[in-house]
Amino acid sequence: MDNIINNLSHFGDICAIPLFGMLITYFYNIEKKTRLEYVLLYFAVLGFISDILFTYIYLFSTQK
Repeated sequence: MDNIINNLSHFGDICAIPLFGMLITYFYNIEKKTRLEYVLLYFAVLGFISDILFTYIYLFSTQK
């Protein structure tokens, strides 16, 4: 059961990558950004990068 939950977490990270990409595109295209929109843009970029890193570690780890 723990293995299923662990794998669902990884699949959620994989599915979140394109959604973070769309969120970054949305906030980037706003012309007059508020401070809150800049903060949300930076968090989206951090989430995008961290999800790519976690997915890379999951897919290419030697201890499966």
